[in-house]
Amino acid sequence: MFSAELVGFAAGALGMFFGLPQALRVRRLGHGRGVSLISWMLQFGVATAWAAYGLDVQSPSVLLTNVGAGLINASVIMAIMRNNVKSISILTAYASVLSALVLLLPSFFVSVLLISLVFAQSPQIVKSYRNISAGKDSAVSITALSVSSFSILLWFIYAIMVSDSLIIVSTIISFTSMTSIITLELIGKRRRALNTA
Repeated sequence: MFSAELVGFAAGALGMFFGLPQALRVRRLGHGRGVSLISWMLQFGVATAWAAYGLDVQSPSVLLTNVGAGLINASVIMAIMRNNVKSISILTAYASVLSALVLLLPSFFVSVLLISLVFAQSPQIVKSYRNISAGKDSAVSITALSVSSFSILLWFIYAIMVSDSLIIVSTIISFTSMTSIITLELIGKRRRALNTA
């Protein structure tokens, strides 16, 4: 179990920092064009819910790394919303409600909630696809998505080591979403480069 927690901490450490390149890119560019605020709000919810799940199943790696990921996801949201103070209270209320649901609902409903939240990147898939069609520049960080994909693979290994089917299913869905976004962003980047050449 100890070695599984080490894998979980490695996965979580990478996952925590997946939002950092995105936040820095939005701040450097001065805009969040192409970045789905809804996806990042959902990602914040994912981290919050999984942190509560980690508390419930007494997994230090799941709890601590998702708390860190939630804070970094909040920084991306703040960068997109331009540090709107009102967003802090919205994020706090959102985190409180999700945590309470995970800790108080029966395990079947918690599983459904956690699997549903894994589809958090779906709005970004749609937005990335639309950006290709419109030929618009995108502030989406492929570096951040790549780091997240590697983190998800480590969480998959962790899930196998601890035999947690909920995490196995969620990592498969998450990895599929991330690779879809990376593919769409690379296609969009290539098309924009060809159009400007």
